[in-house]
Amino acid sequence: MNTNLSKWGNSAAIRIPKAILEELNIDSNNFEKISFNMDVEGNKLILNKKQAKTKFELLAEKSKGEKTNPKDSIDWGNNVGKELW
Repeated sequence: MNTNLSKWGNSAAIRIPKAILEELNIDSNNFEKISFNMDVEGNKLILNKKQAKTKFELLAEKSKGEKTNPKDSIDWGNNVGKELW
């Protein structure tokens, strides 16, 4: 499938046909939540749709590499029996 490069302000733009958007499961009415990684390999422009971050990735970013014990941050309340912690 061919497309043309167009001027868009001080940048350049490439139109992505609807058929390709559908193949990528991209809703053409909801572009603000979609982003791509862009790479150049030789004379090829490679676009990869960014995946949403997993809960683990978000927690890892929040920890800033510090090792923590999740049990330390949970308030288990007062002991009610003969539990050993």
